[in-house]
Amino acid sequence: MSTSTAGAPTPPVGATAVASDVTAEAWASARQRAVTNLLRTRFAAVERADEAGWLAPLQGSSSTPLRMTQAAVLDRMTRMAVGSVRLVGVRETTAPVPAARGTAVAWDVRASLTYRLRGFDSGPRSFDLDLTLKADPSNPSGLLITASSPSGRPQPWDLTGLVVRRSDTALVLAVGDDERVEEVVRRARTAASRVAAVWDGVRPAVWIAPATDADAARLLGRAADDLSGVAAATDGPLTPGERAGADRIVLVPGAWSSLRPDGRDVVMTHELTHATVRASTTRAVPVWLSEGFAELVAYEPIDLPEATVVAPALERVRASGLPQALPADADFDPGTHALPAAYGLSLLALRTLADAHGTQAVVRLYRAAAGGLDVPTSRIDDKEAAVDAALRASTGMTRAAFVRDWQARIRDLLR
Repeated sequence: MSTSTAGAPTPPVGATAVASDVTAEAWASARQRAVTNLLRTRFAAVERADEAGWLAPLQGSSSTPLRMTQAAVLDRMTRMAVGSVRLVGVRETTAPVPAARGTAVAWDVRASLTYRLRGFDSGPRSFDLDLTLKADPSNPSGLLITASSPSGRPQPWDLTGLVVRRSDTALVLAVGDDERVEEVVRRARTAASRVAAVWDGVRPAVWIAPATDADAARLLGRAADDLSGVAAATDGPLTPGERAGADRIVLVPGAWSSLRPDGRDVVMTHELTHATVRASTTRAVPVWLSEGFAELVAYEPIDLPEATVVAPALERVRASGLPQALPADADFDPGTHALPAAYGLSLLALRTLADAHGTQAVVRLYRAAAGGLDVPTSRIDDKEAAVDAALRASTGMTRAAFVRDWQARIRDLLR
């Protein structure tokens, strides 16, 4: 039987860090275990579309905003076929404040997780959540989540009003009315047929069409100003020496909606070319090759005068003179204000090769430069050297001859 000292003062509320029978170290360890177990159990519920299991750790009744929001999130994750959710780590961002025994305390954590979209992702994609938690230190298993929000970049399931359309070649995740959604679905199908005709197959792609440019910027993890004039962008994790396995193509609604119908098809085919190439190659290539090839595929079925398609490039040549070398990677930096010219010059370079040797020779060149050709270890990081070797293997040309032919094409367009 325990005894107490007569006259000992009662500790005031908030004076002890944790319950009197739980040390600070034990409480820290216990809450870390409790959070880890809770999150693993909760995200396992996603695989089963188990709403009760998903909502169980949330504080409040079924009509509270947190539960209603999270029920909608699970519904969108289920319709997207989110699977293979794995908890990578949990880090406390705000420690619990001191509290007396029997008092629940709150603290904040950031959870890092990965997931895959079934039928589309061959590799994992990362996301982070900021959570506020509450528990009594003497009963950590009674842990509750009181707030949840994306940390930094949201995921498509965070978009209110998300519509999901799935086919063999596309997963379209769009916000908008039926007409907008069906247009994206239709143009995604068109882009798939155009890329497959050139690349000999197409990677099933995930298309995201948010409602606002601000949402597009957040999904891409970029500032809104960085997307000025950009109608779409391909985004996903890349590991050197491996194929991309979880790309997303995000449409930027302001610039995309301002385009004519053919222009929308060009943009979507361009980005799907990037996604397909990234999913089937293992080595980076110079930007002039990757962007020029995407433009080559995108404009292949478009009946426009070449001088019209590359007008910004011709304007730059008239102002600055005939280029002596293919565009450098730095020329594609939006801050240079030379981006349209760099794209046009790159397209002309690839068309020069395609007209002389055939489009499939250009495909072979790309595949060789992007991982299909052995490169000496001493030059493995030299992307231009890899292109030179691929150029000789696929066309028999040297770079000098290639550049001369490209310059001749430019001169002809200036006449």
